[in-house]
Amino acid sequence: MASVNEGFVADEDVILEKSQDLESRNSSPSAKAREILGGDIDYSAARKAPLFIATIAASWGAFILGSFLGWSSPVQPQLQHIPNATVPPHVTNEESVWYVKLDNTEMAMVGSFVNLGALLGALSGGFLMDRFGRKLVLISLSLPFVVGWLLIIVAVDPSMLYIGRILGGAAGGIVSVVAPSYVGEISIPSVRGLLGFSFQLMVVLGILVVSLFGLGLDWRLISAIEAVFPFIFLVSVLYIPESPYYSVKKGKSSEARDALKWLRGPEYDMEQELAEMEARVRIELSQKSRFSDLWSSWAWKPVMVAIGLMVFQQLSGINAALFNAVAIFESAGSELDTLVAAVLLNVDQVLFCFISSLLVERLGRRTLFLISEVGMCISMFALGAFFFIKEQCEKELEATPASDCQQQVTALGWLPLTSLILFIATFAVGAGPMPWLMFGEILPARVKGPGGSVASFTNWFLAFIVTLTFVDIQEAIGSSGAFWMFGGFCVLGIFFTLFLLPETKGKTPEQIQSFFGIHPPANASSSD
Repeated sequence: MASVNEGFVADEDVILEKSQDLESRNSSPSAKAREILGGDIDYSAARKAPLFIATIAASWGAFILGSFLGWSSPVQPQLQHIPNATVPPHVTNEESVWYVKLDNTEMAMVGSFVNLGALLGALSGGFLMDRFGRKLVLISLSLPFVVGWLLIIVAVDPSMLYIGRILGGAAGGIVSVVAPSYVGEISIPSVRGLLGFSFQLMVVLGILVVSLFGLGLDWRLISAIEAVFPFIFLVSVLYIPESPYYSVKKGKSSEARDALKWLRGPEYDMEQELAEMEARVRIELSQKSRFSDLWSSWAWKPVMVAIGLMVFQQLSGINAALFNAVAIFESAGSELDTLVAAVLLNVDQVLFCFISSLLVERLGRRTLFLISEVGMCISMFALGAFFFIKEQCEKELEATPASDCQQQVTALGWLPLTSLILFIATFAVGAGPMPWLMFGEILPARVKGPGGSVASFTNWFLAFIVTLTFVDIQEAIGSSGAFWMFGGFCVLGIFFTLFLLPETKGKTPEQIQSFFGIHPPANASSSD
């Protein structure tokens, strides 16, 4: 672990010395290419509006992913035919072919299968974007998104819902690798942080929109409306250019020039940026890239940090907080409808994610992630304390029905609601968006495809496991124990941020890699 820390605080003179020594021992094209890197590019004439357009188009898939993730919550009362549901099921005749009713196990599978599909998609995302290009892969994802929604619309049994959810999740898993990589490659340092928030912001917007639909629409109609969004995604991505870095990598310099002209504007002098792209590509192509490179001495540190970001996002307790949201509102004495309460939480998440996007280039990624971990830690332990008091009161009432402990619990009703709002806000500030922003910045270009797949796979695998097992965890250690467990992970996240997470604000790819102290080898692949 100490060697990791040393890599993150490597002295610039040592890094320069290593680089100079490497170049003196190599006269290869890759060594010469490094001489081009490190200069300051003047982005003052670059237009920013095309960047925002391209980012929104590429991130539209994240909006659709958010819709798939958020769909199960508002439609659950309808699918399970819960009495007095806000929106009663449209088909109640059990003889009808369109009659669908799910039990608790089937509903849990419908909820978790999006994560299962996403983790499978994440594994292939890196390979697909390196083989076929960022733009083509994004365009092709409109098909599984549409098919997924169509299967849900016409579902006559749970298996059709399962397949539709897995398809949508798989497409979303690929998007979670490709879209952040594309946005990172087209961005300029001054707005890279703001643009990098697009993925998480679009996810939570998708969740919010589908929760709003759930306030008054039948679940099939919600799905039909959602099926329109993949067509918007398709048209939007057709309009934007391919990543200029990918075009250079494939030897299509004229396409890279056209892409940079579209992204930066006609007044921007692209020659230096294009030269740096070509230099980075020469370095990358001078080596034979293999999946085993992820464990090479020059790659494993950024890969592990990218994985760590995903781990601490999913083990923050976000699923525990949302799962208990109804109980928390009831404990606070709220009479709000559960679907309305869910909408309010989603508004809270969108609002603070947007606020964080405005602060990221001022405060930095590392600072916001640290603030997020501290806030979530406080919230988790506070929620754990409340539910511990509540659980102890329930035991006391069983033994002594005349006990007045319920008054104490009622008096603390403000605590869980306040803690939940604080948790959602602080999650949206850092732990939610930052992993998707930073993994594309941290990973070296040579391993960005497989590294991004591994990081995204880790995220969706943990999301699937936590969603699938949370009820069992709650039954085993109680709500208080579950919250305290996730609070413990948040404490570990604080230490991770303090000692292992570098700041990437305003840094070029070469400057970011200098945090880790080691450059990729100049010659053919190494297996160290």
